Amino acid sequence: MKDFQSPPNGLRRLGPGARALYGLYLAFTALGLCSAALLHYDGLGLDAETATSWFRGNDADAYPKSFRQLAELTHFHLFTEPVALLVVSHLYALGTDSGGRRALAIGGTAAAIVLQIGLPWVVTYVTAAAGVLFLPVHAALFVGFGYMILRGAVDLWAAGREA
Repeated sequence: MKDFQSPPNGLRRLGPGARALYGLYLAFTALGLCSAALLHYDGLGLDAETATSWFRGNDADAYPKSFRQLAELTHFHLFTEPVALLVVSHLYALGTDSGGRRALAIGGTAAAIVLQIGLPWVVTYVTAAAGVLFLPVHAALFVGFGYMILRGAVDLWAAGREA
């Protein structure tokens, strides 16, 4: 915790082994982010109609998601995404970005997580019109996590060169 009380780039005090471990974590998380984008594209597509029919069903080939399916999806996301956000944002916060950018990146990504978790419920049980938000919310998650991962990796690499 003392690293968070020091001037920017507490990452420079990390040893090579810790930097390698954190770098691997960021790399695997980036790959996970890419696989999430592929899953989004495969299931929800790139338009509101496809995304909405994924949850509400349609006359052709999709069945509405049950309460149980939505609960399982929510359960999974509530356990995984906050942990990823915690670790990625801690590494990012140890870097050199300004306080305002940190607040925007971390706060925006956290808000996108909340929306992403709630949106299937809203689309399924409240209004299909909210389906237009799927792509922007997932894009915000991708940009937020992607920025923090990339910036964290750059700061980790720079810390390795300074050490």
